[in-house]
Amino acid sequence: MKKVVLFINGELRGEKDFYLNYIRDNDKIICADGGAKHTYKLGLIPDLILGDLDSIPAEVFNYYQKKGVEFSKYPANKDKTDTQLVLEKLIGESYDEIIIFAALGGRLDHTLANLYLLEHFNADDFNIKLISQYETVELITDEKQIVNKTNKTVSFLPLTREVKGVYLTGFKYKLVDAVFTRGDTLGLSNIIKSKVAKVEISKGKMLMIINN
Repeated sequence: MKKVVLFINGELRGEKDFYLNYIRDNDKIICADGGAKHTYKLGLIPDLILGDLDSIPAEVFNYYQKKGVEFSKYPANKDKTDTQLVLEKLIGESYDEIIIFAALGGRLDHTLANLYLLEHFNADDFNIKLISQYETVELITDEKQIVNKTNKTVSFLPLTREVKGVYLTGFKYKLVDAVFTRGDTLGLSNIIKSKVAKVEISKGKMLMIINN
């Protein structure tokens, strides 16, 4: 699997070891602007740093320059966040999975914008996850198997007005051909009870949030 780990300029919640243990040797590491502060603190050398570079402390910038890290600068005046611009670049590079760190927590407006980016970049040939030590968030548009998450709490939140044909198998609260309505709390706080649980929907889009 071809995977990229993207650090963005949000709050990196949790312990350093969680992130260091998550990253594999063959993962590509990319920073969106101030996300470079996180890799610097973790002692990681990113493959690429992109953005308008206005959120990187001089100490970090100089360190990575000396290490020969590639920089790609965007104009400061732009209509999109650095995260969206980086994702637009990555989408065309045949990755199977994009993991985004530091997307959850911190400013609420940025957190919500990052969640909406999951829908904006929805596609069948790759998967995007927002991950912290405390939760994993991804978009569900058809079906998804959840493996080795027994007894974890999981919530499902509709992005579209309705999500129809919802089947939950391997959960404490099973559902058969249910309908989730945006604004209702039917999908909150379920519990995974099987080694392999399954989510299926026939129409709509929803967020799946697994509490780690």
